Amino acid sequence: MVVGGNPYRPDYIESLKTLADPRVIFTGAVYGDGYWTLQKGAGAFVSAFEIGGTHPALVEAMAAGNPVLYLNTIEGRETVGDAGLGFERQISDLAAKIRLIVSDPGRRDELAGRARLRAQRQYTWDAVTAQYESLFAELLGPRRAKAAARDC
Repeated sequence: MVVGGNPYRPDYIESLKTLADPRVIFTGAVYGDGYWTLQKGAGAFVSAFEIGGTHPALVEAMAAGNPVLYLNTIEGRETVGDAGLGFERQISDLAAKIRLIVSDPGRRDELAGRARLRAQRQYTWDAVTAQYESLFAELLGPRRAKAAARDC
């Protein structure tokens, strides 16, 4: 199943449809409850994001307990850590990683558990807020950070 689309290049999605096996379903954009139903029922999540920082869809997939395959970028490695498998920009490498996930249920379950745990530890509102507070305290220096905390 391919969820999402490309509003900037709809011709690209159409070309993928001509190449795909008839069993592949292209859903287009899915939001709300339908999105979460797909996330929670996924066997794996493949993230091919090349730009940006911590991508919300990747974190959501981890929180849903999906084993994740991600394009091996600095941002992807930082987001996923040891909770997923990175793949290079080569079809053969992605195919090999997909085969590994599909053929090894133990590995798939291990990665899913690590992904869920990492999302719970790193990407909750409390965890992210604590990281921001720490960064601001470092930037402000100890005396200004104490004063700022008193003023809140």
